Formats: sequence, structure tokens, C-alpha cells
Amino acid sequence: MIGEREHAEVLVVGAGPAGSIAAMLLARQGHDVLLVDKAEFPRDKTCGDGLTPRAVATLQRLGLEAQVAAHAHRITRAHLYAASGHVLRADFDPLVHPLPPRGYIIPRVHLDDVLRSAAIRAGASFVPRVHVVDVVREGGYVRGVVARVDGTTRIIHARVVIVAIGASLHLLRRLGIATDPPHDILAVRGYWEGVSDLDDGFEFHFAADVAPGYGWVFPVNDGVANIGVGVYRLRRGDARTAKDYLAKFLSDYAPVRERLVHARALGPVKGYPIRTDFPQQPVFGHGWLVIGEAAGLVNPATGEGIDLAMESAEWAARTVHTALSTGTPTVENLWPYAWHLYRHFEGMFRGLRWVRSIVMWPHPLDVLIRQSRRHPGLARRIIRITLGIEPAYTALLPTTWWWLLNGSRG
Repeated sequence: MIGEREHAEVLVVGAGPAGSIAAMLLARQGHDVLLVDKAEFPRDKTCGDGLTPRAVATLQRLGLEAQVAAHAHRITRAHLYAASGHVLRADFDPLVHPLPPRGYIIPRVHLDDVLRSAAIRAGASFVPRVHVVDVVREGGYVRGVVARVDGTTRIIHARVVIVAIGASLHLLRRLGIATDPPHDILAVRGYWEGVSDLDDGFEFHFAADVAPGYGWVFPVNDGVANIGVGVYRLRRGDARTAKDYLAKFLSDYAPVRERLVHARALGPVKGYPIRTDFPQQPVFGHGWLVIGEAAGLVNPATGEGIDLAMESAEWAARTVHTALSTGTPTVENLWPYAWHLYRHFEGMFRGLRWVRSIVMWPHPLDVLIRQSRRHPGLARRIIRITLGIEPAYTALLPTTWWWLLNGSRG
């Protein structure tokens, strides 16, 4: 019962990948950690369900890959489909070195429960059905939260509050940040069984009807796929919703439609907003940190956020541990967290936004995919830029332009 835990050294709000990883790491270091979530677990979460090689690298560092892999479909390559019909098939080995040459597809109902369970095993306490509605401030510090629990209002005190609530904005507004809805990608997905020609690859379909954006087919297990679309911004004056885009993708786009002849939907399709607005909002203050998608840490080009969420949780846990071990969690003691984020992600995000604005249209993508089939170096550069292994400015190097303009294999 939450009544028995109305004080904690560290309170983590949100038990998705970011929150559970932060709770686990701090509990491993001996801190008193309370992890809360508004849902009862296991619970589903609307998502593309993909774990990139970058995410796998984090799971390896944390000793969690085997536990996740037991519930997942292993991925070793990516298939990129241009609207013109050209297809690039790129094996991760050796393109993504030094990252592990594999990814996974794992429904969030399994992934989030595996990570939450790891936090509990490490010593964190978990309480579900806790609806956090406000923060408690004393002398300029956040000292806890106000929550609704079983119909009653409770105050949970903490020395540090870590906010890991994904794309939701209500608590961020109470902290005085994220005053405007920053969702700049709308996505929708569903599950189908009986899908033909699935293998061990992520499929990205750059169909003209979903530009600027893409559709995906991610194999969950034998014959079952997570299929969806992500639209970077709905066209001005376009009354269609993301679900309308998905319906057209499924009905009019032949490379997917023909594989669904004998398939059936497993439940309704579900839409969700995605935030990619880092570093536009503050991520820390006196007694609090924001991690994962709550900090806008979702790849602006791919819409993938689990990998960056887990990395931000690692840095947050390291910073909070040091702050609690040496004194009060003031802005001065928590600023290294923000410094790590800016150092590692600010340039990456600005570069990927530029790439997205220039490239994510049918004609440029057709050129990229067609020429990448002829020049392995170009394929390698595309994959590595989108994963954040290489900086986006390498797209402007002379070799990139030579690959784009030269028609013969190099």
C-alpha cells in the first residue's frame, strides 16, 4: 500500500523503460527507491515495439539482454522500401559496429514488465495505480508529489523526483515546463497475424501516401507483425488522421497489401503522439530530473525512443547517486545530467532534424535507396547516421556526394 511508503529517498514516476532502468540502477547502489505508475502491470503500451542495436548495447551493459531476448524476435537487418519500388536490404553486421549487430521486436507488455521486474529485484519498491497530479514545493525545491491513490489524495515525499511519464504533459506543466504541446510525430499501429514473408528484418516503407513519414512492418513472431505508420507532420489543410494514413497504407500500398490477403487484425489499431523536441525544454531543477520521452528524447528521424530513454536513465541514475552521496540534490549537483544529454544528443538531434526535413520525401529517398544498393558505403552511412553512431554532417562529405551522383558500384 502507498500509505506504507509515503516517503522515499528517490521517487520515480513512470515505470516504462526509462523509469524502471533509473529505479533499478539507483536501487543497485543502495538507495531507497519508490517506483510508481498509474497502471497495473503487466500493461500494454502503444509502440512500434522495436529495439535498435543501440538499445541492445544498453541492455548488454545492464545485464538484461538475455531476459529481454527470451520474449523477443531477433532482428539482424533492415529493409528500406522506396516509393518507386527500389529496396535496400542492409545487414547490421558489420554496418553498426561497435554496436551489437542485432535488434529485437518485443511488445511493450513484455518489455516494460521485464524491466520493472528487474527494478524490483534490485530492491526498488513498486506501487501501481498511483496517479500523480502535482508536485510538492518547499523553498524552491521539489520535495515530492501529490497523488491520487484508490480515490484518496496522498502526498509522497522524496529527496529527488525523477519524472519518466513519456509523452504525457500534465506533470511537466506542473513543473513549469512544456507549456505548449510539442508532439511533432503522430503514429498509429496494430497487430496482424497471418502476414506473409516475414523474416528477421525491420521493414521501413517510404510510401508516397505517408510522406513525410514512413510505414513499418515489424515481425513479432511467426506470422504476426506490428504494422503502423508515423507521420512527421500532417499536411496543412489535411483533415486526415494518423489512422486514415494507416488505412490507406494498408489498402493502397501493394508491398504490404499483398501480404495481408490471408491476415487478420488482432484487436484495434491505436494511435499515439511522439515527442522529439529535445533540447527545447528544461530537464532538471532543484530536486527533480526528467528522463526519456518526457525530456523529448526520441530520435527525430526514426521515431525510436527506447534506446535514448534507457541511456538517459543511466546518466540520471549516475548523477542522482553522486548528488545524494555528496549533499543536497540542488541544481548545482544535478546539472551534470543535463550536460551529458546536451553533449551527446544536442548535435545529433539538430542534425537529424535537418536530415528529416531534406530527405524524408519520396524523390530524395528514392535516390538514396537506389544509390545505396550500388554503393555499400552510402548504405553504411545512412544506417549509422540514423542510429546516431555517425554525426549527421557526414552526409555533406565529398564521399557521400560521390556515392549519390555516381551510377556505378564503388
